[in-house]
Amino acid sequence: MKFNINPLVLKEFEENLNVLEPEKSSIPARVIGLGEISSVFVIDHIELKDYAFKRLPIFSNQKEAEEYEKILKEYINILESGVGIKVVQTDGTIVKTSDGRIVYYLVQELLPQESIGNKFIKNADRTSAIDFFKKVIRELAKVEDFNKKSEKIKVGIDGQISNWVAFRKDHGIAPAYLDVSTPLYRKDGKEMLKADLILKSAPPILKQILKFLFLKEVLDRYYDLRLIIIDLLANLFKEKLDENEFIPELIQVANKELHIKKITFDEVKAYYKKDAFIWELFLSSRKFYRFVKAKVFRSRYDFILPEKIER
Repeated sequence: MKFNINPLVLKEFEENLNVLEPEKSSIPARVIGLGEISSVFVIDHIELKDYAFKRLPIFSNQKEAEEYEKILKEYINILESGVGIKVVQTDGTIVKTSDGRIVYYLVQELLPQESIGNKFIKNADRTSAIDFFKKVIRELAKVEDFNKKSEKIKVGIDGQISNWVAFRKDHGIAPAYLDVSTPLYRKDGKEMLKADLILKSAPPILKQILKFLFLKEVLDRYYDLRLIIIDLLANLFKEKLDENEFIPELIQVANKELHIKKITFDEVKAYYKKDAFIWELFLSSRKFYRFVKAKVFRSRYDFILPEKIER
């Protein structure tokens, strides 16, 4: 779907963006979602205020951004037409600034915050929350079904609860997939997304270390249904769900719903601790790099980072 986004206004926003304090930009922006790789924000401008933007300043040139856009569109098409997962209507636009920087903006309609999966599952009544969780894992099971049948294309998906949105339908709540900014799929075993783009915001000296130690492991997990579900469950600790009753209950739900090796609470908790370490290391390295570039060398660090992610 194409949204009616004025490219000149978006270019003006990008050229005057205060990446350290977006709310103090000449066109203010307010962060509404903190991710491990990028943040989601709304822009306080009459022509942009009805949309949510994810800003990806990870491209060296126009061609790289165009290749990403092609992969993004193909990924969405595979999810919807091949796998059978509904994706929130998504558009994107390439912004080229006056000084030659290339930034890709992923655009979606601004949705009520209470409908975003992590907010919904925390605030809904227990029955509705469990029902939504069941529907999400059934959607994720479609990925495994597709991959078993498809020889050429294999699909990966980051299934954590904050990547879904709860739409109200006549028959109840229906999940739709929200965060497609990391299009994960392989053709003939080749990852279509350039994995190095994920590490673009890290210090150059650490990129190869992070790539060698963690990147393949992190990507591979999103192609294995059992690991996708463990990752989903582990992220519920980050959302501060009750780990004495609610998370164990959701683990039981997953074990009953899916034909996978039984998942245990201890396994999920151990996974969460390891995962938190990986992402904390990544965030710390980016903050260090930002300090060196912005404070020491007085140059531009182009990424908006969360100061702290509650875990």
